[in-house]
Amino acid sequence: MSDYKRPVALVLLAATLVLIVTGLWIWSGVLGAQRGGGIYSLRHTLRDIHLYAGWAFIASSAAHIALNWRPMLRHLGFGASRNPASPGTPHP
Repeated sequence: MSDYKRPVALVLLAATLVLIVTGLWIWSGVLGAQRGGGIYSLRHTLRDIHLYAGWAFIASSAAHIALNWRPMLRHLGFGASRNPASPGTPHP
């Protein structure tokens, strides 16, 4: 299952970057200045790209959490028992 961690993380990173760029571009209103021209249709295309990147982000986030569930629980202290030799473990 760890063979899928890198591709899922890369899809998550790519979707995040696309969401940031398209979201800022749409939010800035640069494409809304001319109604009815080629720029206006580009605005709708960017919204579609933003939508599909959002769906990819949600799916890859769910896969990323599923693939890293146990390491995340261990990191938060809820996982398997701690190693007695690890720092911060009280000695009996």
